[in-house]
Amino acid sequence: MNWKPTWVLLAAAAVMLAFIVLVEHPRRARAERLASRFVLPGLNPAAVTNILVEPWGQPAIQVLRDGSASNSWHLRRPIAYPARGDYVAALLGQLARLEWLDCMTEAELKDRPSAQEDYGFAQPRFTLLLQDAASETRLEVGNLAPYGDRVYLQVVGNPSIYLADSDILKWILPDKNSWRDPALLDLAHLPYQCLQVRSAGQEFDLARDPTNHLWFLTKGSLVARADTPKIDALLAQLQSMRVSGFVNDDPQADLEPFALQDSAATPELALSFLRGTNTVAGLQMGATLTNWTNLAFARRGHPGNIVAVAREPLRPWLAPYTNFLDQHFVSLPPSLVDSIAVRGDGDDPFTVQKQSNGQWRVAVGKTDFPADTELMADWLAALTNVPTAIVKTVVTDFSPYGLVHPALQYTILFSPVAGPPALAQLEFGLNTNGQVFERRLGEDPVNSISPADYFRLPRASWQLRDRTIWNFDPSNVLGVTVLQKGGVLKYLHDPDGNWTYAPGSANQFNLDSAALSECIFRLGRLRAVYWDGVGDRDLERFGFQKEDHRVELAVKNGGKIETLAIQFGARSPYWHPYASVVRDGQRLIFEFPVDLYENLVQSNLTVLSVRLNPR
Repeated sequence: MNWKPTWVLLAAAAVMLAFIVLVEHPRRARAERLASRFVLPGLNPAAVTNILVEPWGQPAIQVLRDGSASNSWHLRRPIAYPARGDYVAALLGQLARLEWLDCMTEAELKDRPSAQEDYGFAQPRFTLLLQDAASETRLEVGNLAPYGDRVYLQVVGNPSIYLADSDILKWILPDKNSWRDPALLDLAHLPYQCLQVRSAGQEFDLARDPTNHLWFLTKGSLVARADTPKIDALLAQLQSMRVSGFVNDDPQADLEPFALQDSAATPELALSFLRGTNTVAGLQMGATLTNWTNLAFARRGHPGNIVAVAREPLRPWLAPYTNFLDQHFVSLPPSLVDSIAVRGDGDDPFTVQKQSNGQWRVAVGKTDFPADTELMADWLAALTNVPTAIVKTVVTDFSPYGLVHPALQYTILFSPVAGPPALAQLEFGLNTNGQVFERRLGEDPVNSISPADYFRLPRASWQLRDRTIWNFDPSNVLGVTVLQKGGVLKYLHDPDGNWTYAPGSANQFNLDSAALSECIFRLGRLRAVYWDGVGDRDLERFGFQKEDHRVELAVKNGGKIETLAIQFGARSPYWHPYASVVRDGQRLIFEFPVDLYENLVQSNLTVLSVRLNPR
């Protein structure tokens, strides 16, 4: 056997192995390292808990994460203060994505003993320390490259020097104020139940019900519902306010130059947020800045530094306490109303009850009927939309207002999910001098509403009945008779669907059959705008006798012909013509749709002589 070729092959294999271990592996590792262009390839922003920025020759800035899983940060140095969490997160994201444009390795730097000084690392512009629970990374920022668009970087422990885009310097801010959270108040995370408002000449408290989240106002002996939407909007405005400038960080600063000292006239506004008897936050507004009249000095309870803020969002809190009262009938949303009991002076009492399907039924005596959907919606909306005006905040004698024996009374029962109070009783009194007095039982103020709003409120069951007047097919109408101030006009509907004048009515204008057909079609689906009365009492005030205008329709109904009659009167305050029909032996008075009347009734269902000579 010849061993020589074998030993040659073994020697060649050993040389190849040595080349791979000693040459190829280091070369491949270097190539892979250089292929990763991240300056900080292992940085996980979510794991960083401590950031220390050391600008050369300036105080260090340190921020700490508030808990390992939190996105909230706090400045620790050079001042204790909430930090801008969004800015810190953005900075960490920029550092994690930072790529080098060129890299000088240790081997390439071995012949440059002054490289640390040449590239600015003997006195680095910044040093950044990034710590997490297990490790820390220190990044040094050196000189700018000759054209200023590149900067030299070095990671402590790594001999390489990187050249990166100088835009990273925009994210490393040496000014402590740039790291501060500019939010004025964090009410969203503040566990408060009560708000005390103090301004020059007045003081009152606002407390929020924990169940229905409604606000109530207390001032001395007065306890009243507050305007919850207004207060919530003002608090949201406070939440969104930002500090315009940091003025003084000294906790022992003299407050008098800023008009923030505690005196009868200063501060101009003080808001205190309380949980029980403990103040959990506070805000004071003082003097206006001399050269910026839109800004004012402000001071919070914690931190107690003095800042500059916009005046305008705080101005509404300076208004009289009456501006914070709820000037509507109820504060809870109408969707929480379960039933309303109505007692009117001279009218039969009735109750409306919400059904499981969301519809409403009217119960009066031993009868009940479905309520008109739109009228109920309007009524419920009026409970929170009709404006009231405060006549007197504290009243002990209600007789001058007609509220001892009210003309109209609503007892409103709310769903149990609304929390207390589950019941509200509204009372309406005298109608005098252009106002109707109103109060809510259990509350001190007497309010007023306009007569127009009052007379839109239901006080009788018939005002809520279904507003459908008729529902007939226009093809079943055989003829129409118009009786107006002694004149008579008759139309006939021929089998072809056309309209013609009846004998004796041919002296009218040329007949527009299409317009008359449209008019009859609309009448066949007639709905009242509003109900205004029942019965034959007080017909004169609706102007029926003066207008003397009646329309009769002969309508085929099965094997019979019935006459449907409607009478027109004067105009309502809303310019709708009053109209009257008799249904089930009862006269109903309502407001007729003005567009239908003016566009079709006047031109087709009036007598020519009256049209030409109205009187």
